[in-house]
Amino acid sequence: MRKLYYQQPAANWNEALPLGNGRIGAMVFGGAALDRLQINEDSLWSGGFEDRVNPSARERIPEIKELIAQGRIQEAERLALRAFAGTGDNERHYEPMADVLLFFSEDDPGFSLHAIRCLNGKDMGKCTPKETEAYVRSLDLDTGLHQVKYHLHGADFFRECFVSAPDQVICVRTSGHAFDAFIRRGLQVGKLQAVDSRTVMLSGTAANQGVSYACAVKVIRGEAEMIGATLCCRGDNDLLIAGATSFRYADPAQAALEMLSAAQERGYDQLKQRHLQDFTPIMARCELRIEEDPSLEALPTDMRLRRVAEGLEDKGLVNTYFQLGRYLLACSSRPGTLPANLQGIWNQEFEPPWGSKYTININTQMNYWLAESCNLSEMHLPLFEHMKRMLPHGRDVARRMYGASGWVAHHNTDLWGDCAPQDSYIASTVWQMGAAWLCLHIAEHYDYTGDEEFLREYLPLMKEAAEFFLCTMAEDKDGYLSVSPSCSPENTYILPSGERGCLCGDAAMDAQILRELFGALVRCGQALGEDVSAYEAVLPRLRPLQITPRGTLMEWGRDYEEAEIGHRHISHLFALHPGTQITCEQQALFAAAHATLERRLSHGGGHTGWSRAWIINFYARLQDGEKCWRNIQELLKHSTLPNLLDNHPPFQIDGNFGAAAGIAQMLLQSHEGKLRLLPALPENWHSGRVRGLRAKGGYEVDLSWTQGHLNEATITAGTDGVLRLSDGRSIKHKAGDRIHVTIDTLAIL
Repeated sequence: MRKLYYQQPAANWNEALPLGNGRIGAMVFGGAALDRLQINEDSLWSGGFEDRVNPSARERIPEIKELIAQGRIQEAERLALRAFAGTGDNERHYEPMADVLLFFSEDDPGFSLHAIRCLNGKDMGKCTPKETEAYVRSLDLDTGLHQVKYHLHGADFFRECFVSAPDQVICVRTSGHAFDAFIRRGLQVGKLQAVDSRTVMLSGTAANQGVSYACAVKVIRGEAEMIGATLCCRGDNDLLIAGATSFRYADPAQAALEMLSAAQERGYDQLKQRHLQDFTPIMARCELRIEEDPSLEALPTDMRLRRVAEGLEDKGLVNTYFQLGRYLLACSSRPGTLPANLQGIWNQEFEPPWGSKYTININTQMNYWLAESCNLSEMHLPLFEHMKRMLPHGRDVARRMYGASGWVAHHNTDLWGDCAPQDSYIASTVWQMGAAWLCLHIAEHYDYTGDEEFLREYLPLMKEAAEFFLCTMAEDKDGYLSVSPSCSPENTYILPSGERGCLCGDAAMDAQILRELFGALVRCGQALGEDVSAYEAVLPRLRPLQITPRGTLMEWGRDYEEAEIGHRHISHLFALHPGTQITCEQQALFAAAHATLERRLSHGGGHTGWSRAWIINFYARLQDGEKCWRNIQELLKHSTLPNLLDNHPPFQIDGNFGAAAGIAQMLLQSHEGKLRLLPALPENWHSGRVRGLRAKGGYEVDLSWTQGHLNEATITAGTDGVLRLSDGRSIKHKAGDRIHVTIDTLAIL
């Protein structure tokens, strides 16, 4: 059992604990005088779709390309900002739905209702009575249950909360309390109404005539009365919270009330049973157990995190952090929901950092690096559904901006699938690779599952992403096909003249992504019996990986100096991870990738949470377990909040997902067409086991190790085929066969 556990209520949002069912999210504070449930719904976004395609782009892009080819970078960038950037500047953003505040007014009369209303639940540290004793707040990652227990004024108090996927409601049970329940949305205007004597509802519309919403709270057990729009509850109570938006429902208010009515008929105990039957098996599929110090298990999570920050080791915290990554994806991305955004599903700001959108020059992709390897394959599906939402807009952008067929997306998208360039930041705005990179996830899902029906449905998206580049790539002066205008996200180079620039026509990452895309089209097309010759013809015409005189990989087609050597993006190592083009068998490239990473870190790289997570994956692919472990520790020390959420800063969830994927990569790799067991095991992870990892080819892998060496592995085959191991051994198998592996044995059980 893995828990996050604390001995005091959350003082602020960064200490609150996340619950979710993919569509609805809640950050729970667990206060003693005031509790706050900050609620999100995945489709509550500002505005609606806006046509932002710059009308000058198609005419001016050839001129921008020519200026880049002539080395007139500043002129090209000035023109691009005018003619390329979207109109308006930004896509839509994600918004919070509501706060449900539980004010335990009779428990502590020293806290006035007015004072707590002014706090609006944001500084909960000021709302904890000094007399509170034996306080425990916990989140069980295996069950998705949040619990609070404490003793106050001679009485014991208990609260439990979960978010149900089967019944689409938030469920709260209170024991020992008398309290008032309020619902509000910060300082935003909304309609607050008492629906009946036990139900209160808040409804309204997001900014800029955006999505309409309704959020309702209903007391289904215990004494309660409505005074104004306040639910006054006495004794033990069960509450349900439901939310809906106009994105999915013609009448969100009616939809929310119907969810509450259906859930009320079942009652809290049945709702909890149905939640556990849904959630527990998901979390039980995969588990990591690195040998740990059992004495640390009794320490609160925040204390354990402080110990790590002080330089002490805590391998048990890695077990918890790994399972938290899986938990967060299961809570923020379920079949039928929207994909996890920059904050998963949890956002308290009406103008959140970077709009809490889908940033697709790495961040959204990183959210899903763990989906297949960590046995959460169906949680990948919302990303593919959203790509369908993007497709018509991406086609429109390709045609109107570039005069091309196929589809294209730039470095951001939103609820509506907008594919036009986002903002006016020249280091990222012009990047054209968003759709191409996203489409690699289609191939990834197929490689892990072997699902040909899925591949037939989604292969056309991959083909259209490739078609765009077949229309727009042109030969550069070295004879390679190149993408222009482009950039290496979000980096700046320095020309020999001292001039600085971002725009280019030879970013190494572009060719690396396209090599993966066209290679995937060859592999996937062949699996479906299609003609792939057109894709095969492109591969030798893409710029190959190049090594600089200093022994690092080139980031551009020329060996430019970087303005910021320790930049957070390490885009030219895409070929190492998540790409598959650099392996240990290519010794020169392998060494160059290692040198590139060391150079980045020696100049301050890895200073954001998601970047540090990427670095863990890089070192795993480089089979350097000690560097993986060092960077896990750095992530926990410098980029992890008290609730173990990733800190960019500010909070951004991709670091949680990316680091969990990196831990999986340390234990099992399958990107080379063979299984590599324990490829990057740190020396001090002496003994341990992992159950339920997934590998390409449809395999599920359980393995254990002792004193740093493989003890045994059990590999379950999902299809007929041949299992190949990195040590050269192989065995033919049928679907369902269980294969036993030791140093000396390879046999079907």
